[in-house]
Order: sequence, then C-alpha cells, then structure tokens
Amino acid sequence: MEALRQQISAMRQSFFDEDILDTHIFQLEQVEHISDPSLFEDFVNVYLRDSTKTLAIIEEEMANNPVNYMDLDKYFHQLKSSCNCIGANKVVNEAKKAIELCKEENLEAAKASFEKMKVEHTTLKTKLQAYLELVAQLGSA
Repeated sequence: MEALRQQISAMRQSFFDEDILDTHIFQLEQVEHISDPSLFEDFVNVYLRDSTKTLAIIEEEMANNPVNYMDLDKYFHQLKSSCNCIGANKVVNEAKKAIELCKEENLEAAKASFEKMKVEHTTLKTKLQAYLELVAQLGSA
C-alpha cells in the first residue's frame, strides 16, 4: 500500500513538473474526503468528456469552407475556460495561440496550434485516467 501511495505522489508531482496541470485541481482531492468521496473523479471525468466534445466540434468547424472564425473563436474560448478550471496549462496556452490566430484569420497556423492542442489534451487525458485508476486502487485496498 505504501508503494501505491508513493506512485500516486510521484504521478501527481509529474503533473506539476511537466507543467501539465497546476496545483489547484489537487486541492479538490483534499475537499472530496470531507464532502463527497467521488467529487474529484467526477470533476475530472466531466472535464474530459466536455473538452473532448469541444475538440471534436473545433475540428469540424476548421473543416468548413468557408471557416466561420467567430464560431471557432467561441469554441476555443469555451475550451480555454474549461481547461483553466482544471489547470490544464499546456492546453490553455495552445488555445490562447489559436484564439489569436483566428482573430488574424490565419487558418493554417490555427490548425497547427490545434494539432498541438490535441496532443497536449491526449497526454493530459491519458495521465489523468491513469492517476484516477491508481487512486481507485488505493481506495479499494
């Protein structure tokens, strides 16, 4: 059990060291034990579900001809806001770039930024899911 705790701690630290997440999201873990044992997991799962949907919408919008930059801007802002709530730093940074590129109507550069954003989101999603699995193992031990 101690090895599992150390693995969870190391994984949590890796989120910070790699600037994937900031510390705010993990404060929710401390609150969850007091109020609702599944609060942290629910919050993460809602974020992952909604952000994945928003990424799919953005991809569809970018494929439109002509591109509606106002709609793209709206969806990038929506994604940036949800990522800010969870502290997803790298995804937020790419969303900011994409927003600026949409203002300039620079579709090719916005697409490149979007591709980086999808990679960062996939990395975040994979790591968060692995983290939640470890926490669940600890909870059932």
